[in-house]
Amino acid sequence: MSQPWDMMLQIAYLAIFLFIAMVIRRAIPRFSRFRIPDAILAGVLALIAGPGILGLVPFDTGRLTTLVYHLLAIGFIALSLKRDTRQGRGRTAFSAGLFNVVSYCVQGAVGLGITLVLIKTVYPDLFPAFGLLLPFGFAQGPMAGEMAVKWANKISPAGIKAFPSVNAAASVGFSFSTIGFLWACFVGVPLMNLLIRRRSRRGEPAPGLEAKPMPVVLKEKREEGGSGRLVERATTQLVLIGVVYILVFLSLKGLTFLLYTLVGEIGIMQTIVGIFWSIHFVFGAIIATLLGKLIHKLEDKRIFKTPIADNRLLQNIGGAAIDFMIVASIAAIDVRVLGEFIVPILIITTAGGLSVTLYTWFVVRKVWPKTYVEHFVAFFGEQTGTIATGMALLRGADPYFRTRAASDIVYGSALALPLVFPLIFIATLPIEGFETGNPNLYWITLVAVLGYLALTLVIWFLPPVFRFLTKYSIRDEEVSSEGIRSL
Repeated sequence: MSQPWDMMLQIAYLAIFLFIAMVIRRAIPRFSRFRIPDAILAGVLALIAGPGILGLVPFDTGRLTTLVYHLLAIGFIALSLKRDTRQGRGRTAFSAGLFNVVSYCVQGAVGLGITLVLIKTVYPDLFPAFGLLLPFGFAQGPMAGEMAVKWANKISPAGIKAFPSVNAAASVGFSFSTIGFLWACFVGVPLMNLLIRRRSRRGEPAPGLEAKPMPVVLKEKREEGGSGRLVERATTQLVLIGVVYILVFLSLKGLTFLLYTLVGEIGIMQTIVGIFWSIHFVFGAIIATLLGKLIHKLEDKRIFKTPIADNRLLQNIGGAAIDFMIVASIAAIDVRVLGEFIVPILIITTAGGLSVTLYTWFVVRKVWPKTYVEHFVAFFGEQTGTIATGMALLRGADPYFRTRAASDIVYGSALALPLVFPLIFIATLPIEGFETGNPNLYWITLVAVLGYLALTLVIWFLPPVFRFLTKYSIRDEEVSSEGIRSL
């Protein structure tokens, strides 16, 4: 078969499974009761039919990974271009950034602490930094595999081995991300349903659906040209997304050139640059927000005679991109990666999953009490899988993104970047200790992570800081007219 068909066939396979999921959800009412999003159901079906289990559909992990990478950015760019009149987005996003830092610290401390205990007891030959794959696998998904390979390549020239082979290192890293995803799906979905039912039993209204006068939404006057005009407006939204995407690429290229010129292509800088490229969707969301604000100001001043950005169309484009991204991210998992490290992996990931559940619940109830269901499922999905799984769970609780949960996990990731740089440097200490035979560095790493966790919590929950950051998140969130119209 000629090459140009390959990527389109992957997309077509995903569309087929989405169609099957939609039919199942509508033909079997029980599925609707469980609030399993169509995209998650389609992804699970694709995973079962894929090469790793039944082998019925020739999914290509490389191409699916590429789709996830770009669809994630497209989805968030589209949603960020929308007009948003709610106040306090920056404050709640900064709280989300601090939550990310807390999450990385807790997961790192849990993973490293259990690893050191296992080394002292039943697994004396276990790689000391093994447990640090927990935050990379749970909170960053496939990045755990990349980090494990980088660690293996760094240590191999010294004549010592952290893993039996580079392929084994990749398998271990991907095992963490795979199990994290299982937590997101098979624990996250039941938790989501439990919380929604609990809120309903208590008579608590869903955010934006309180018993108050609904805003009057005037039906827009149809412009001349009928459906042809609608097509033109849809094209305009795609043009805006394309403009933002090229700006993202140029920004990342410029940032890479600047960092390598100033610091050089040393190992830690290559890691940092790689992280920047892996979170390109964050840059996309930021640039799209700035461009959207500029466009909306020009529209308000009537410099643009007709609206350029269409919230309804941008919502539809963003939702479609996220749905396909979710299916692709699940279908791309290779369940055959679990290897000889299965016991320590299961011990560490079980402790990690339980800790994510506990601290996410504690923080969300304090910081986002009015939208605790939406923020809990979004953060739980993000911190056990990726932002993709966080969005997947959020689609079940908040399908039209009425709350700030979607924007918080995106902008929170961006704002957390400068705050996690110390943790990136701390994570190199066990590698240095393993290479030099200095086990004291393992314990220094654990103490440093716990110290950074304590510092972050103290600053975040200082009364003046906490009141400032939660000024808008502790009160009722407002639903936008576009969200109501979409309903």
